[in-house]
Amino acid sequence: MDDATPYEKMPEFDLDDARFDQPSPASREDIRSFVICTTPRSGSWLLCRQLVNAGIGVPSEYFNFLHATPLCARWQVDPRDTRAYLNRLRARRTTRNGAFGTKLLWTQYVGRRSAIKVELLGRSVLVFLHREDVAQQAVSLHLSHRTGIWDFDGRVSTPPRSDIPWGDPAHLDSCDRSIRLHNQYWRELFSSRRIDPIAVRYEDFVADQRGTIVQIADALGLGAGDYRVPPAEPRDSAFPAEIEAQRRELVQRWRAMVESRRAGTARAAPG
Repeated sequence: MDDATPYEKMPEFDLDDARFDQPSPASREDIRSFVICTTPRSGSWLLCRQLVNAGIGVPSEYFNFLHATPLCARWQVDPRDTRAYLNRLRARRTTRNGAFGTKLLWTQYVGRRSAIKVELLGRSVLVFLHREDVAQQAVSLHLSHRTGIWDFDGRVSTPPRSDIPWGDPAHLDSCDRSIRLHNQYWRELFSSRRIDPIAVRYEDFVADQRGTIVQIADALGLGAGDYRVPPAEPRDSAFPAEIEAQRRELVQRWRAMVESRRAGTARAAPG
């Protein structure tokens, strides 16, 4: 592929545009599928953008109704029919090298479990993307719920939750627990199906974006001429400047609360 192609840092909703639709692959047997199994605020949109720029599929959060709705309307498919939707996704979002990818949250998997398990997971390379620093992730998730901002462009894509107090410990705890629980569910699913996923820590991916792209390409059986390795994308804040300063302070506060709780639990343990 052409290494001179400029890098495009597209917001997530831009990926719903028809310009990212692809010519239909010659046959379904030629498709090499991958699924990014993850949790919210894991850095998954960075990974999606890197893969799009590499020419390795057009991965997006296809099972989020905010994305499925406009795509199904354009392609004239019932969004409730998971098999028909998947067939249309493969037909329109598989790149010339045969790569098709999607991002998948645990809640989205549960909502369409039977069809996704049979039609997608069993035929795909699975990439398990997770963050080591769950405190940072939990604060980011809390703020996204609170503000409705989920992407670097500052777009408010979900209704802001004004009912959640800023920095509310109960909501932060809920975010923290859901991230850990859903990571656990993914690991249990891999184990039950005897799947060895490509495990990608967000912190390692940010430090070596090239290495992660090459690892996924190799797992799909793509040769060096089938894709390009895009330049590393600098990590910008996902929130406006006035929120970012408060986010950093809140991370420190939440991390201290978590560490204090763990220390108290350790002291209370018998023996």
